[in-house]
Amino acid sequence: MSFTLSDIFLDGLFASIAGIGFGIISNPRPQVLWLCGVIAALGHAVRFVLLAYSVPIVPANFLSGLTIGILSEAGAFWKKTPSETLAFPALLPMIPGMYAYGIFQNIFKVLSSTHAPGMYCDVLIYNLLMALLVILMLVSGVLFPKMLRGVKRG
Repeated sequence: MSFTLSDIFLDGLFASIAGIGFGIISNPRPQVLWLCGVIAALGHAVRFVLLAYSVPIVPANFLSGLTIGILSEAGAFWKKTPSETLAFPALLPMIPGMYAYGIFQNIFKVLSSTHAPGMYCDVLIYNLLMALLVILMLVSGVLFPKMLRGVKRG
């Protein structure tokens, strides 16, 4: 657990730059583009801090997805824009590239190995499950506030 506020700030800054870049691709109104970056930075910073405190990656991604979902709903209400416009660009920097890379790396190892290709299968399955679980938790976290907003009271 050795991190400083500057580490959190830099992590959020880079996530913000990526969030704005992904936001430009989805073509939102220019007035909300900065909000994509802020939401991406805060969501990524939540995951950074949770992982630094040894929270496993799957629940850390759910909580950061939940943060992005809540902030996207609030931002959508404030700026009168669809919440997806804010949530999706903020989620994209959090896609688990390391696990996805490991999937393809181990697929190639299994296919090119002449002896004992099963040696790589356990790592392949681990990377596949982790990538799927992380993405599922991110999406679940974002959808949870959206579903709560849709529940009618009374």
